Formats: sequence, C-alpha cells, structure tokens
Amino acid sequence: MSDARDAVAGQAEGLPGDYHVHTTYSDGTGTVAECVAQAVSAGLAEIGIADHFSPVVEAPWNIRHARLDDYVRSIMEAASGRADVTVLLGLEADYVPEHEAQLRGFLADRRFDYVIAGVHQVDGFEFDDPDQRDGPRWQDPDALLRRYYEVVAGAAASGCFDVIAHLDWIGLWGHVPGPGVRSAIEAALDAIATSGSALELNTDRTSDPAGVMYPSDELLAAARARGIPLVISSDAHEAAHVGRFWDEAIVKARRAGYRETLRLSDRQLVPLSAGP
Repeated sequence: MSDARDAVAGQAEGLPGDYHVHTTYSDGTGTVAECVAQAVSAGLAEIGIADHFSPVVEAPWNIRHARLDDYVRSIMEAASGRADVTVLLGLEADYVPEHEAQLRGFLADRRFDYVIAGVHQVDGFEFDDPDQRDGPRWQDPDALLRRYYEVVAGAAASGCFDVIAHLDWIGLWGHVPGPGVRSAIEAALDAIATSGSALELNTDRTSDPAGVMYPSDELLAAARARGIPLVISSDAHEAAHVGRFWDEAIVKARRAGYRETLRLSDRQLVPLSAGP
C-alpha cells in the first residue's frame, strides 16, 4: 500500500488540488474521510468532493435529494479545523436545459464552494449509457455531437457553473466530429471563455472505452488560445484514485500551452510544474 501511495504522491506534485472526486454519496466507493485521507497521502494541498447530482433524476448514481443537506454537512465537518489539507464543498450537477430553473433552486439554498457542469445526456438521450451505444440517435452522429456542444454552451452561459467537466466526453464511443460540428464546438468554447468558467482536464482514462483523457489535445489547445483557465482533476470513483495520472496530465496540459492551473479555494492561477 505504501508503494502505491508514494507513486500517487509523486504524480500529484505540482498541482494545487483534485476537485472532481466522488464518494458513497453518489456512485463512488470511498467515504469522504477516505478520499480526504488519500489526498493527504498524495501530497495535495486541496481536495474538492463533487458528487453527482441531478435536480430531477433520483437514481443510485446521484445524491438523493433527501441526503443533500447531509452531504453538505458531512463535507463541511471534514473541512473543519484541518491544517494538513483544504477540503472544498463541490457538486457535479447534471445540466439539462429544461431543468435549469430547478437546478438554480437547489444551488441557491446551499453554499457550495464550486459547481461542476456534467453533461451526460442530450435531449433525454443518455449517450454514455453502454446500452445506448448503438441507439437510434447515433444514426446521425454529427447531429448528436452538434447538439451536445450546444448544450455545453448553454451550461456555460447559464452562470451556474465554475468548471465545465470532461469536454468532448460524447466521443467516448469513437465518434469523431465532422466539419459540420466545428462551428458548434467553437461556439461552446467561446461561451466557456465568456462565462469565466474553468475547463477540466479529466485524468480518468481507465474507465473510458477509448482509454483517453478529456478534452482532446486539439480542444485543450483551443481553450488555451481563448484564455480559459484549467483545472486538472481525477474524476475519482474510489479513494485510491485521488490524484491519479497527474504526471501524464501535466505533460498533456503543457503540450497544449498551459503553464498555470486554477486553485479553486481562492480562484488564483498557480504555476504548473515543469515538464516536456
């Protein structure tokens, strides 16, 4: 166990925190305490718990509405009195345009340090559901991809979110945008830049069918050209994955032109550690 922790600790150097971590409150296997302990072992200065939440869908992979206040209280208790790590209260909220008002209601009633936008469905179609991999919406992939980026643009423009998670996640089944999708992609990036939201470089390449980190090198470079700030996060669904693959992510970020990353506790840009 110590060798594994030392490996993660080496990877985590040079970044302020891991802000996309799931616990047993949604679809993670680690408790809040276990994830925080792993962040300390990894040498992180900050950790943000950001469990899945939907304003309308009560499902096992989301925080139950009845448990939302308990979730908030649990993380605030974990943060209290700590000198070894800063613990932030986050949320990965599903963005569905027609349910934006309901989401605003939940967010207005509670104090979150930050909110991550998760786009996992398009017009009711859950594109990342393995059972829908060959669903009818994929008969015209460009139409679906174009609509996905329109929803992402809407999430950014809503003002509800501090971070846009795993941009271009809709490509998980290998669909590559055609030329007709380019304008929607550019509009989504422009909306993110205008909103002031950060973009997430998601390091979880092991649960992805293609085995890649999101977004792509091309989109990451386009975001950098627009001055969009970057956070690097693990999307951990178990405590041992907090701070994972930091070394690879830093290389990817620097290749795209990033030299700084955003620290969410105070919204300050801090230097990204040196790399190739």
